[in-house]
Amino acid sequence: MSGRRKVQVSFVIREEGERCHRAGVNSLQYDHNLKRLYSAGRDSIIRIWNVGNPKEPYLQSMEHHTDWVNDIQLCCGGKNIISASSDTTVKVWNAHKGFCMSTLRTHKDYVKALAYARDREQVASAGLDKAIFLWDVNTLTALTASNNTVTTSSLNGNKDSIYSLAMNPAGTVIVSGSTEKVLRVWDPRTC
Repeated sequence: MSGRRKVQVSFVIREEGERCHRAGVNSLQYDHNLKRLYSAGRDSIIRIWNVGNPKEPYLQSMEHHTDWVNDIQLCCGGKNIISASSDTTVKVWNAHKGFCMSTLRTHKDYVKALAYARDREQVASAGLDKAIFLWDVNTLTALTASNNTVTTSSLNGNKDSIYSLAMNPAGTVIVSGSTEKVLRVWDPRTC
């Protein structure tokens, strides 16, 4: 083959106003102030539901990922959502208006888990690349086209893919769970 690469393109044709997930739901977040439920699924879509209106609960969809959305975290008092995807990105969304504010491309493989430290407005992300990255949410929400540099901290030492994360509200402890059958406890202040 004279150096030609085979390229495969696929897409899904669906109704524009589709009001349900086409595949499994991986993560949920509930905003008790607005009575909104956010669902993230294997169809690469985050959907917003008004649980206060059972007859017409669907509000809108947030579409910007190109693969499964594995986890979501509501943060900043419900103003923003952070999402982790198998497309290797972490995205920051305006939760009220439903648009993507920024895309972080630091991970080298599927991003499977997020954890949120409410007191510090800090998010941790982890996945199949065995890395944990720490993000300052206030910095992420202030990114623009001309100001798009993000400094992050990382925690290394996992020997296998990370599938779960937890962080205390103060952001002083992170626990990661992986396929190596070990829970690792981290102090992110030391990185």
